[in-house]
Amino acid sequence: MNPKIKDILVRAASGVVMLAVMLTTILCSPWSFGALLLVITAGVVWEHLRLSEHCGAHPQKVMAMGLAMLVVAPFAFMFNGEYQITEAVTIVFLMMFVIMIAMLLVLFVEMYRESETPIQNVGATLLPILQVALPIAMLALLPSLGVAGYNAWRVVAFFSIIWANDVFAFLVGITLGRHRLFERISPKKSWEGFFGGIVAAVGAALLSAHLLGEDMMVWAGIGLVGALAAVVGDLVESMFKRSAGVKDSGTIMPGHGGWFDRFDAVLFSAPAVVIYLFIIEIL
Repeated sequence: MNPKIKDILVRAASGVVMLAVMLTTILCSPWSFGALLLVITAGVVWEHLRLSEHCGAHPQKVMAMGLAMLVVAPFAFMFNGEYQITEAVTIVFLMMFVIMIAMLLVLFVEMYRESETPIQNVGATLLPILQVALPIAMLALLPSLGVAGYNAWRVVAFFSIIWANDVFAFLVGITLGRHRLFERISPKKSWEGFFGGIVAAVGAALLSAHLLGEDMMVWAGIGLVGALAAVVGDLVESMFKRSAGVKDSGTIMPGHGGWFDRFDAVLFSAPAVVIYLFIIEIL
């Protein structure tokens, strides 16, 4: 079998399995969705720490994993009613408090490690909390933000927007791509693919709004904001992998790489979309 065809088949099969697992856990119950968020957090944080080791840092792995779980868990299992602006402010202050405590703990532990690279170690330990745990904690708010109860289909719609952006950016890029988007970091990405992904994301958002019975203009904004942030998230991870000298962050998903590879866009899109919805509520 042609290696390229085999690679495509492997990617497709792996993608179908991942899609089935995610849809099942998101739609099954709020508790399975919360568990999914914790699993994603653990996988991405672990690979993030491994990338920093490739760059010469020595992060506090156990501390980073524990703090990430501590940040995400309370939000992953908060599904009572509608989140209003007052709750949003409380959530923001709670996140700031947790980050401050985490920073102090990490600095305290680092003093006893006798490492020659304490600044790099502390940075590598805390960055996954900011880049991974907090965004996933914010994603946990999406099913109930501005609506009554827990609407799992909102999460499905969000991932559909991200996947539509990714798939169409790839398809348009390989067929029409001529102008490089950010060649120093990701040589294969093109401006043509970028705009193709944006259009697909907004289209997926409008379809989601129609099916959910929500405001189409608001969801068009979700599609635009989510797609733009997704591109940044993908480029940031590419920058990290290039610095670490690796092609993929891991090997958990055949043909797709690791956890970080699959959810890099979500880490930027989730907070961008949630903040956008907060602003919409305020206005």
